[in-house]
Amino acid sequence: MATSRAISLLPLVLLFGGCPIYGSGPVEREVQVSCQSDFDCPGDTYCNAESNACVAYDFGICLTDGDCPVGSYCERTDGGCYIPAIAECGADGDCTSGFECDFRDSCRPETFGTCLIDGDCAGGDLCIANLCTPLAETCQFDFQCAAGFTCANNRCLLLCGPDTHCPTGTSCQDSLCQTNVGECIDSSECPDLTTNCVEGTCLRRCDEGCDGATEVCDAEGFCRPRTLPDPNAPTPFCRTDADCDGTICVEGVCRTECDITAPAPDDICASYDGQVPLCGPDNLCYAESELMSDCRIQSDCESGQDCIDGSCR
Repeated sequence: MATSRAISLLPLVLLFGGCPIYGSGPVEREVQVSCQSDFDCPGDTYCNAESNACVAYDFGICLTDGDCPVGSYCERTDGGCYIPAIAECGADGDCTSGFECDFRDSCRPETFGTCLIDGDCAGGDLCIANLCTPLAETCQFDFQCAAGFTCANNRCLLLCGPDTHCPTGTSCQDSLCQTNVGECIDSSECPDLTTNCVEGTCLRRCDEGCDGATEVCDAEGFCRPRTLPDPNAPTPFCRTDADCDGTICVEGVCRTECDITAPAPDDICASYDGQVPLCGPDNLCYAESELMSDCRIQSDCESGQDCIDGSCR
């Protein structure tokens, strides 16, 4: 029969951000001792395979808000979970000044430049990997992505089938590895101890190893899918002509110039790069999909359609 033990209460210490509910010490709760797997244990514990006992996580090092109970947030500087003056919310306005409502309907200190959806961003930026990203830095066409990826709604997404191993935080949906939106509220809902709940998605920590072919390590140490254009793509992104090697910068893309009035204008483009073999009416080289393009972002398409490789589908 399973037994339980009480763990001592960590004294609450008032700090500017709120009240810490746990830091470098334990938290009072009942813990089921006997277990065969993590599923036999309470949400904030795991099953030790050697002792078959439920063991509390080290709450001294929360990494994400998802590591903390609903109604609290993670202070990355000290790894503690803190309760703000107003803990739970339905919208940003429900929280006190300087706080926002997060994916768990919990108030946390405002973050700038982060997002959950495109609507969270200003100035036409898109929400890519939870960061507001300028449109010029995203993809529009397949040739801007790495091999095996397609450009869908300005994200490079891996094409997939039943046997494809999708990047962390994604699964095969409609033949594309797409983000598991709303996959978790806290890290106990993630598959194993190598992953944490980051803005509602279970992501593997970089120290557990990222797949270099399909993933990148983000600034906070989590493996993210490669959603931005391939830096080795034939038309690198740019801000000025100086960013391009002998070509010119047009709307964020390095373009080769051609002459539509020449006897064989397409040959000029094809000799530079076979993936952009056509001379357009503006005397610039393009891929065929670009000249046939009917969308740049998803909102250019009718409701229910996606912008994939420049076409509404």
